[in-house]
Amino acid sequence: MSSDSIGQSPRRSLCFRETASIDGQEQDKVRRFSIPQPLWCLLAPFRAIIKLVKRFNAHDGLQTAASLTYTTLFAVVPFTTVVYALFAAIPDFQDAGDHIQQFVFQQFVPETGQTILDTLRGFTQQARGLTMVGGIFLLITSILMMMTVENALNRIWGVRHNRHGLMGFLVYWAVLTLGPILIGSGFLLSSYLASISVLNSAASWLGGSDLILHFLPPILSFLAFWFIYVTVPNARVRIKHAAAGALLVSISLELAKWGFSIYVTNFPSYQILYGAFAAVPLFLLWIFLSWFIILMGAELAAWLGETQHADWRRWPQFWQALGMLTLLHQRHVRGEGALKASNARKRLGGHYHRLLNVLSEQGWVVISDEDEWVLAKSLDTLTLSEIVAGLPWTMPEQYRPPEGYSKVADIMRTAQQRYHEALDVSMASALNNESDRKTPITP
Repeated sequence: MSSDSIGQSPRRSLCFRETASIDGQEQDKVRRFSIPQPLWCLLAPFRAIIKLVKRFNAHDGLQTAASLTYTTLFAVVPFTTVVYALFAAIPDFQDAGDHIQQFVFQQFVPETGQTILDTLRGFTQQARGLTMVGGIFLLITSILMMMTVENALNRIWGVRHNRHGLMGFLVYWAVLTLGPILIGSGFLLSSYLASISVLNSAASWLGGSDLILHFLPPILSFLAFWFIYVTVPNARVRIKHAAAGALLVSISLELAKWGFSIYVTNFPSYQILYGAFAAVPLFLLWIFLSWFIILMGAELAAWLGETQHADWRRWPQFWQALGMLTLLHQRHVRGEGALKASNARKRLGGHYHRLLNVLSEQGWVVISDEDEWVLAKSLDTLTLSEIVAGLPWTMPEQYRPPEGYSKVADIMRTAQQRYHEALDVSMASALNNESDRKTPITP
């Protein structure tokens, strides 16, 4: 180390690609800018936000939020009716349904909550009089809503296969039942504690009643979305990653509710346009904004899972794919059986599903119902030509190949060189070779 570098903070570099004209031809140039490590750390939150926005756009987040808004509009009455039926089946919870519904719309839906609540309450009262066939239809509608949510979350986690059969039904049923029951238990516990004179006096003296009502909505939303992020995706989600996503959602929902209330209060022009129906577009806008925030929280939880330490985390995806094929081949030769998801995650990180799904689409590997992977085509018959044609990634020229893949890299470089030499022919000379063509080329 030189004496000039002693005592200086480490530096990071940013790369910007630009197109420049050299000798009349446009060529790509890469400019590198050195950034001190402290400044790089200060920019970390902004870089994280940019990364989340890019992930959100890559997964068609706005379109997904709009689709979920449309689905929610049709499923909110069946879902509410199912919750009422669950509470009615438990004697101590019979009155909890009304309290929970009123609390949710007052605390989570700003300003227009009471109008929508009165309308939904009328729909729900009518839905309670349905026959058994109608009740089954409402339950199916609620489950279809959960399936739509699972599809959206699986897309974010890079999972192509949803849960099927009994396991999928149990997950949906757990979300439909445990969530409302846990919230109802919280209300009953709060009522019980409020009935104790000593605790009630102490809470009043400390201002505890207002404090509990102020913090209860974000706490409940945090627990609800943490539970959803852990259970609904068909992938293993770490508790701390789901908690980070749920924390982002709970805080963002509170900020969004505050901003939404300011808009409704200070800009009442929507009432002039829509009149008595003003609550409907506002309710739809709030649902869309809520799904936008929920999907952002899911993106954060999935991204944290992908950035965790993995043996091959810094490998380009081309070499990761070849490494996974090699690993599956070695396990097949040794008779070690299928590759478990935990082993794949140890090498690839949280995005292992995406890479293995690419290999599965080519018919090179197959997945079992237990999320285990096996080789479907022997490497003795799988050629490098097939691999190069099937993978969406190319071998990076400037990256040193991993240990054990030097010969593969040499073969690839030789093939690329011959490929470029074969195409090193002008378009005019290639067209002149077609002199026997009788008819001219017309657009």
